[in-house]
Amino acid sequence: MLEEIIRRTPCGAVRGLETDGVQQFRGIPYAEAPVGERRFLPPVAKASWSGVLDCTKQAPIPPQGPSDLDRPMGPLTIPQSEDCLTVTVSAPKDGENLPVAVWFHGGANFCGAGGIPWYDGRPLAKKEGIVVVSVNYRLGALGFLHSPALNERNLAIEDQVASLRWVRENIRSFGGDPDRVMVFGQSAGGNSIVHMLGLEETDGLFSRAFLLSPSIGRANFSTDEAHEVSETLLTALRIPSIGTPEAAAAVRGKTTDEILRATDRTFEKLGKKMGGMLFRPVEDRWTTPEATIEAAVEGAVRKGVVIDIGTTKEETLAFSSDRSAPVVERLRGVQRDRFDLPAWDFAAAAAKAGVAVRKHRFTWSARDSVYGSCHCLDLPFLFGTRPAWDAPMLAGATEDEVEALTWTLQHYFGLFVRGELTESEWPLFTAEDPVHLVADASGARIVRIPRSDFSFQ
Repeated sequence: MLEEIIRRTPCGAVRGLETDGVQQFRGIPYAEAPVGERRFLPPVAKASWSGVLDCTKQAPIPPQGPSDLDRPMGPLTIPQSEDCLTVTVSAPKDGENLPVAVWFHGGANFCGAGGIPWYDGRPLAKKEGIVVVSVNYRLGALGFLHSPALNERNLAIEDQVASLRWVRENIRSFGGDPDRVMVFGQSAGGNSIVHMLGLEETDGLFSRAFLLSPSIGRANFSTDEAHEVSETLLTALRIPSIGTPEAAAAVRGKTTDEILRATDRTFEKLGKKMGGMLFRPVEDRWTTPEATIEAAVEGAVRKGVVIDIGTTKEETLAFSSDRSAPVVERLRGVQRDRFDLPAWDFAAAAAKAGVAVRKHRFTWSARDSVYGSCHCLDLPFLFGTRPAWDAPMLAGATEDEVEALTWTLQHYFGLFVRGELTESEWPLFTAEDPVHLVADASGARIVRIPRSDFSFQ
């Protein structure tokens, strides 16, 4: 049974819904809407409001087109809006000083959303006694376009930092402890966390990081690469005099649909050259995986952050249903270079620098799925939201498997968030002792996986 409840925060009062001992508030704005003149500008903290803000309904997701992951995961069919800088908070009723887990979704920086049924924080909040915050941030050109006349900042990253500042200032109103904040993210969301680890402006905003399948091997864009993408996209928009103030005004006058169509045309021209990812943070100091890892490790040491990082056994099977030998061999190479080896190297470098690091591996696959133990397959179980997923990658999963996988992933995640793990239960990772927590439907076991072993085991 749903019951309306009100929480009063420093920003203003919000109305949410309580069910089964968990309160949820959807679409709380953490920044002003990035529309009109604010489009392509850094986020501005949301001004406080009077009255009670209705946060009982599904909030719009950032503007986006279809994704190649629609095949294994299923499509998103939720209303979209540029007015999307919001968080969804799920918190146990009457909780106080609870650990906080802030979720940054994946989607190659051009699709996905935080506060959607896939990532409903209520099951995780209830089972593990934590506050879950799911973040929406700008995607695609609206969050990553990098052009001299328009914007030369990483707007989407700044959105994410702004959401963490909102958490620090407001989360006590929902029973959370601002001094026990963990960030967790998958794929591009994990990459964002790696990037934020290297930023001084995030010092003090989180003390733990849980990284799922970050594609660290892609690294960041150089300014030149980002400008090539922006110039191609602006040309597709038929913007005259690229690089002038008039061009900036013309881009702000385009509709979101026009920008999305221009993005599709840009991908046709540059997608292969840019490794299938048109939009990335821009940082000339960190344009290789090695430099990105070094900066993130330095930041983790400075921040005193505790880290877990992991991958699925067959990440890249999500990106194609072609199982011919040449395609599978190519996908294996992408898995090795984009996911497995960079994750191993990150963990090893962090451990060597004195960071407390754990590493995990998800190996289960559904019996009737062609996608194997693919990218994103762990998420329905981590969040405990299997009924929300109409996903071919889950074809043939039994109720017993779902229950077992959900219990295992949530149990170890909860221990990590709360800081309750012991060395005997899940030892720390080092290059010399490469301990992995390997999870499948039979539970979790400790396996030592050296760097040389990373392939499709």
